[in-house]
This record gives sequence, C-alpha cells and structure tokens, in this order.
Amino acid sequence: MTPIFRLFGGVALACALSMLGAASGVLKPLPLSAACQKAGYSALQDTRGTLRVLRYLRTVPDNSQRLTQYYDAAGRLQSVKASASGFAGLLYDLSARFDAQGKVLGETGYRSKLYRGSLKTLLRDAGAVRAGRCDP
Repeated sequence: MTPIFRLFGGVALACALSMLGAASGVLKPLPLSAACQKAGYSALQDTRGTLRVLRYLRTVPDNSQRLTQYYDAAGRLQSVKASASGFAGLLYDLSARFDAQGKVLGETGYRSKLYRGSLKTLLRDAGAVRAGRCDP
C-alpha cells in the first residue's frame, strides 16, 4: 500500500468522524461490558444514545486486525474501514459504504493474494456488543 493512500485514508476517516460529530452533536463513549472491552471493542454514541461508531482492535505479536463501523443517526450501518496484517505482511486494508438496506455500494482498498473473503464476514454485531456478548 502506498503512503499516499494511507494519508488519504486517514483524511477520509477524520472527515467521516467530523461529519458524524457535526450531524449529531458531540459523540461520547458508549459504556461496554468488561468482557467487550477486554475483547478489544470500543464504541461512541450520540447525545440521543444511538450507536454511531463501533471499533474492534485485536493485536498479537505477529498480527493485528482493526475494524471500524460507522452508523447513521437511525442506527443503520453506513460505512466500514477494515485492515489486517500478519507475519506475511498486509492482508487487507478496505473501506466500504452501505445503503439503507445493508447492501455494499462500493469497496475500495487493498487485498493481498492471501485474502479473498467478503468484507461482510468481518462485520461485528453491534446489538450483541451493546448487550455484552462479545467474542473473546
């Protein structure tokens, strides 16, 4: 992946977060169970208590996985940013946008030859995380 893509990827994330904040007031941390926090989850909610951002981070010595899911004011999945690396290097660094029915409108980014899975298989169940049911 080129450094310029990383730069624009970071800018896109910053713009998305600022748009979320502007549209909903101030985003604040959503309290999650200790099990979910230990599993690597964090979340942000708007002033009405609607989940707006769900993050998952898993790091071990040889690999890492990052996933950020963005939601609209109605609580529908709007976009996703996912990346993972292993001992062989970067596996994927993907972004996608979804329509109101949950269909992928477009996907951009990098996939190595080692990763051919669907981006939808990486998504986390926000309802389960809010309820404290998180995978270890």
